[in-house]
Amino acid sequence: MQTPRERVRAALSRTESKHPPFTWGFGPNAGAATSLQKAFAQNGIDFGLLRQATEDVAWLHPRYIGPPLPEGQAEYMAIWGIETRVADYGAGTYSDEIAKNPLLGVEEVEDLDNYPWPKASDFDYDYLNVMSRELDPEGVKAVRLQGGNPFEIYSWMFGLEEAMMHLVAEPELIKAGMSHICNFFKDSMERQVAALDRDVDLVLIADDLGMQQSLLLSLDHYREHIKPFHRDLCEHIRKLLPGAVIEYHSDGSVFDVLPDLRDAGVQMLEAVQVECAKMDPPHLAENFGESLMFQGGISVQQVLPFKTPEEVKAFCRHLIDTLGKGGGYLAAPSHAIQAGTPPENIVAMLEEVLGPERWEAALEAARIE
Repeated sequence: MQTPRERVRAALSRTESKHPPFTWGFGPNAGAATSLQKAFAQNGIDFGLLRQATEDVAWLHPRYIGPPLPEGQAEYMAIWGIETRVADYGAGTYSDEIAKNPLLGVEEVEDLDNYPWPKASDFDYDYLNVMSRELDPEGVKAVRLQGGNPFEIYSWMFGLEEAMMHLVAEPELIKAGMSHICNFFKDSMERQVAALDRDVDLVLIADDLGMQQSLLLSLDHYREHIKPFHRDLCEHIRKLLPGAVIEYHSDGSVFDVLPDLRDAGVQMLEAVQVECAKMDPPHLAENFGESLMFQGGISVQQVLPFKTPEEVKAFCRHLIDTLGKGGGYLAAPSHAIQAGTPPENIVAMLEEVLGPERWEAALEAARIE
């Protein structure tokens, strides 16, 4: 049986497989993880161990060691000065709902230049190797690094409404803010590559560009104000890691911007929210199957929470047969699995994607003694 990394590398080299690599991506959210742990334990299975045994990709990131951040804040937002709060949705809580946008109302480039931007040196990059050993003690999984999410952070800092207005009326703010953010990520990537003692297979950059029925912004605005920064990040990553595949995460209907993302240097689309306009798998495969690879597609919006196990299996097979035709597909949920998702549908997903041999091996590794 192939190792996880061998499976991933085979997919990235366009080797077709009936049972492609699998990654949990963003994984279950907190509420889903708690309920799944309880449900699987009733059948003698530790869900945490099952998740580890079925994951083909180790997603590594450095550890923050900079100046103290406000207590109780989501670290990945707090480093940018963004304040968050806990939101209770009944079945669990989100700890990172934005409560304050630190640049809201800022109108001058000088104010951006004087802002206390985070420094890449505020992170411990040797921690990547510690995390690697924790997630993958045998060193057999593929490795993913985080490459940056510049426009998303810009939108968090100004607020989405102001960020959208800047695309139309304040392009100099976009250029200045995005430059600061991208410089941070470029510096961080250099430090990650220098510190990590393993080869890297995937680098993920992420900026949500889609809504349910259309793009979040016009193609002209994307091409003028955001694409140059995506291209810059991709070129920097490619220079540092010529053998790694650059993934791009976006929710929503992003079909119309895929040619531009591909032109900027993106090689794989991550998320693949199939319910959205123009995002059905055959349509994606027909138009981009030869020029882009895909990760995701197993719907957390409609399929996993609401379909029967048999329907889940059929949907996973449909994805493998379309997005995975000719290789280049990493099976995964389309985003975070939500609370209320039936455990039997998680089992159905894993059984279909992994195949009997890998599924039985995973169950054995996760049995509670």
